[in-house]
Amino acid sequence: MVEFAQEKVIAALKESGGGSLLRGWRVELDPDGSLDVSFLEFCKAASKLRIAVDAEILFGVDSPNELTLDELAPDVGERVYAFRRWMTDKFGGPSEMFTVMEPPQNSDGRLSKQEFVQGCIQHGFEAKEEDMEEIFNLLDSFCVGHVAMEDVMFLDMDPKVREGAIQKVKMKSKIEHEHILTRLHHEVKNMGYQEGHRLAPRNWHAPSIERLPEVVIEKRQQWKEREHKRRSEAIALFRRHANKVYGNGVRAWRKGLDPGSKFVLTRADFLRYCRRLNLEFDAHCCWKILDRDSDGHLRLEEVAPQAAASLARYWKWARETFGSCAATWVHIMKVARPPSSWKSLSSLKYGPFIQALKDLRCPTAETPESGLALCNALDLNGCGIISTTDLKWLDGWQAPEWLYSTPDPDAWKDLSRLLIQQFGKPLKAWRQLDQDDSNNASWEEFEAMCDEVGFEGNRGGAWRMLDTDVSGAITLQEWHPESAELLMSFKTWMDNNWGSVKFAFQMLDTDNSGSVTFSELRRACKRRGWLGSVKPLFECLDIKMIPGERTLSYRDLRFLDHWEPALDEDILDEQPQAEAPTERERRRKTSPRADGSSGRGGATQGGGSPA
Repeated sequence: MVEFAQEKVIAALKESGGGSLLRGWRVELDPDGSLDVSFLEFCKAASKLRIAVDAEILFGVDSPNELTLDELAPDVGERVYAFRRWMTDKFGGPSEMFTVMEPPQNSDGRLSKQEFVQGCIQHGFEAKEEDMEEIFNLLDSFCVGHVAMEDVMFLDMDPKVREGAIQKVKMKSKIEHEHILTRLHHEVKNMGYQEGHRLAPRNWHAPSIERLPEVVIEKRQQWKEREHKRRSEAIALFRRHANKVYGNGVRAWRKGLDPGSKFVLTRADFLRYCRRLNLEFDAHCCWKILDRDSDGHLRLEEVAPQAAASLARYWKWARETFGSCAATWVHIMKVARPPSSWKSLSSLKYGPFIQALKDLRCPTAETPESGLALCNALDLNGCGIISTTDLKWLDGWQAPEWLYSTPDPDAWKDLSRLLIQQFGKPLKAWRQLDQDDSNNASWEEFEAMCDEVGFEGNRGGAWRMLDTDVSGAITLQEWHPESAELLMSFKTWMDNNWGSVKFAFQMLDTDNSGSVTFSELRRACKRRGWLGSVKPLFECLDIKMIPGERTLSYRDLRFLDHWEPALDEDILDEQPQAEAPTERERRRKTSPRADGSSGRGGATQGGGSPA
């Protein structure tokens, strides 16, 4: 009676599997690869196959809740077990077997039936060729002609690995189903049906659609694009406000943000200023961009870094040469040659002031451009005049070392040597420097790193070799461009395919081991279209390239989830952008005055050409 029921089920499974019992077993009874079937699942499959058998007799009294492959077809089950045993003894497990059998050249992460059979024969699996093909049918349940590593993992002898592989198979089926739903959702959405149309999405479907992973990833990407646009607009509007109302960032700092000359601004002070002027941009987002070192305070060099650098160099020279900035005024007036009509002893126009600094050998006035930049930064009212009050104001500032330093290639070379000696790889040193995984390192973090490696050289000069844009913070792109480009490309690829690095690792970890092997990642990259190379990725992360130890865990790359896309340099630039004048401004400039002048004053707004 039992034998008759078994024969009847086996015949039905062979018919369903196109002549293959094992393929029919996987398709109808065991889609997740657990090598057994529950009583309820068997009854559903029997109804679908239109076979009438006594399931209770077939299952037996010893295991009434499940039927294994060994119980249904002992000979076939024994061959499958022999293959699993051979695979473990010979290679260590399915993943190792797949790696060995995988063709070294032009591999796409798949094994064909011919490659599988030849690999089994070559490595000594004792079985008939038709038995090997039948085992391949067990792996290739969808009859696509090839198998991937995740298709083999359910045969692992390790219960933990096998359980993880079964979960992956279930998840794979779920993902395929969700992908079909997502595609259908997009097709219906593109049709543009009105709400009452019979083919339009129903409101009760919305919660399920919104939770589909591909829809979530798409929305997350859209949110990131909106957030990047919002950040760009916020800082651009703030720069435009500062330049339009005050002329430049330093004047905005002195007149608007810090009229009390405290040289430090809290978050509450900045938000209060934005509210008082009713500025129409996201002040919280703007603060986050300006406070690049994330210390909770805003300083002059963060609001106007380029102008602050000119002030810092003058501040450093004045303190070293005369003791203070205010003390330089006496010496400036001694060598200055203002016009005979100039009567003031406490102020000078740009031209005489710059010439006096040249005579005093001030490095900030070596070129006309640097001298004019200094004057524009010192001139509080933008009228082309520098006064003693401007220099006294500058004395209240404590310029950081990095701001007045000049790039020193030798210092950076010495520091790089110490970093490589201690950390081995540039990215490992960066991870130690960027403790909060923000992809921004502050001067304080840089100094702490120098203390750790024992660097006592020109720290400011080494910093300026990296901080070429004088932003007050350095990124991985500035620290080591090769590593930054590789990791950003890898992060973008993961975000586009899975939404985040964390979810990507959950999907790539085919054996549920908590890590991704070199070969697993290489296959996934090739299959999903990442053009980068996996080997340099492992090398820049300082992962051992020893066979058997080449694994990448989420812990190694989770910092990428905290990275935000960098803003364009022209947005971060504090220099005023040329704007088209209004009709009223054009009429004012061209209308003649009573004295016959065109209306353009001798001292231009914002510090024009030196007088």
